[in-house]
Amino acid sequence: NFRLAVFIPLGTLLLSFLASSGYCRMQSEKLPKMYIHRKTADLGEFYEGVDIKYAFTVRNYGAGELRILGVKPG
Repeated sequence: NFRLAVFIPLGTLLLSFLASSGYCRMQSEKLPKMYIHRKTADLGEFYEGVDIKYAFTVRNYGAGELRILGVKPG
């Protein structure tokens, strides 16, 4: 009975450690990887007050979900 009482907690601890180590490795493989082809744009000359539009293409080459939480003009 004593062996069983010691083996079960130690086995549970070992299994939880191995499971968490594998989980962390799996999570790092599922990271997003953002790629922007052109990071700047030359819009030329324009008048003040005129709306200018330009689209940047953003791609995710990673396996995880890419979330863009904020964009600021530079």
